[in-house]
Amino acid sequence: MKAPTLLLLSMLVLAPTAAAEDDAPVWNRKKEKAAEEFATRWWKARPQTRFLTWDAEVRAELIEEAKGFGPLPEGKLEAVVKTLWKPVKKYGPRHGREKVIDTPYGQATFLLNGSGKNKGLILGLHGGGEGAGSASEATKWVAKNCIGIYPQGIRLVHDTWNTVHGERFLLTLIEIAKAQYDIDPDRVYSTGFSMGGTGSWFMAGRHPDLLAGAIPAAGVLMAAPKSQVATKEEVAALQPGFVPNVRNLAMWYYAGLADQNCMPGTYLYAADVLAELRKNDPEGYGKIHFKTYPGLAHAFPPGEPGNGLKFISGEKRETFPKRIVWEYATNPFPLPDGEDKTTRIQKRYFYWLKCPDPMDRMYLTASIKDNVITIEDNSMSELTIFLNDQMIDTSKEVVVMRGETETYRGRPVPDFWTVMETLDARLDRKMVFDRRIELEP
Repeated sequence: MKAPTLLLLSMLVLAPTAAAEDDAPVWNRKKEKAAEEFATRWWKARPQTRFLTWDAEVRAELIEEAKGFGPLPEGKLEAVVKTLWKPVKKYGPRHGREKVIDTPYGQATFLLNGSGKNKGLILGLHGGGEGAGSASEATKWVAKNCIGIYPQGIRLVHDTWNTVHGERFLLTLIEIAKAQYDIDPDRVYSTGFSMGGTGSWFMAGRHPDLLAGAIPAAGVLMAAPKSQVATKEEVAALQPGFVPNVRNLAMWYYAGLADQNCMPGTYLYAADVLAELRKNDPEGYGKIHFKTYPGLAHAFPPGEPGNGLKFISGEKRETFPKRIVWEYATNPFPLPDGEDKTTRIQKRYFYWLKCPDPMDRMYLTASIKDNVITIEDNSMSELTIFLNDQMIDTSKEVVVMRGETETYRGRPVPDFWTVMETLDARLDRKMVFDRRIELEP
């Protein structure tokens, strides 16, 4: 009787395990094929430029379908991204034979230098102002192992790159470079001189998570009471939503103290702000190099832009930083005018965070160490934390502290929708995640 009894006991022990294995998430050829077919429909439906918006009904249906794929096995993030990325090369953002993009303002053009996959991207922004500025002047921004894209301002107004149309144009070009030219998303650099420098600082502060580095040479920052001031003492305040955000970014830039076209006062003021931020956060703001040149007017200093390009093109993006600082501006200057046909794009994703409705002047810090995530913010908005196995030990619990309050403790499960959402958010095959934690306000 002993043998049958042992056999029965072993069957009882093994049965739940077998059932659990049957219910476990899988990633096999069948799932891969279904995911690629879904991704093809997603990328076909996704707007080709950042001037356009999704069909809300179509997107809602696709989201529900993506959620229906359910959880994923551990360790499959790279394989899933590879599958979802395949159709991007055919159906993702791209331009035709000519370097032209259709926008609500008419056709937008740009110049292109170089080719080849997995190279860096130099986004070179021209200077100018009201009625002046040519993409050709920005073609001096060239770096080894990088392709160069040099947009022509859609509307030649002061600070054109900071406008609602300028920002949307630049974001579109970065996505085209990722989809059509297969550039390395960890090596994207925003560069420019004069108005182009102003635009490069705008991109650095507004979208540091898209960049590895920036050269905002001889520009200005939006400030009160005005941006064109010669000394830092004339600056009452910088526009919020920019300077604190460059904590993890490499920057190389300069200003002539005799510059009358783009006066150095706001850059000098920003240098003090950055020094104070660095003092209070010694591990941050360490890759920022700013230099002033006495007697230099509106011109490149000796050795530039070559020195800056050599430095910046050797930097890679800090894709999953251990600490981030996010200050938000809902409507940064310049505000839309009567001739604008689009509104200001709202940034919902910032590194490994998402805020569906960021409030103006939101100030948030988030850090992760040993599976403990600590968030301090002045908004208490709804937040999503995105994670992957490069950021946490997936075998252990994750704890989230919001201020002094523990708001989450558990092991987030990898799922298909998180991969799809974060891949879509920036069209970025490297800054992508497979699990999330949702925090209520």
